[in-house]
Amino acid sequence: MSEIPAAELRPAPPLRLVSRAGPSLGLIFGATGAVATIVVGVLHLDRLPIALCYMKALTGLPCPTCGSTRALGRLFALDAPGAFAMNPLAALGALLLAAWAVADLALLPRRRALGIEVTAPAGSALRVAAAAALVANWAYLLAAGR
Repeated sequence: MSEIPAAELRPAPPLRLVSRAGPSLGLIFGATGAVATIVVGVLHLDRLPIALCYMKALTGLPCPTCGSTRALGRLFALDAPGAFAMNPLAALGALLLAAWAVADLALLPRRRALGIEVTAPAGSALRVAAAAALVANWAYLLAAGR
């Protein structure tokens, strides 16, 4: 009878960050987000006198992403509270994307990138949480009159 090592008896965590080989998606998405934020800030696209949202133009109601450009403009001005007031989910997503890019930048000399391993039940829970966050964000935008 062989003994099972103690490490194999412990269940795997539902969500774990790992260093993996492969393309640095954090740097790619981070650079794209940085360029978008700079373009919005330099060209003042967050201050246009017209709404570019088709849903808002047709229905008068904001779409779930309304205020994202203004949130990027506020982040460009280093005004995080203002960004969260414009669109909390977009501001949180931009900041998380920046953190991911910084982590991938730190792993770049070792030719590694940040990855996330998720168990199937945790993946399902994350999808439900993402949908709930989107609905809550939209409810905030409706209440704020964005």
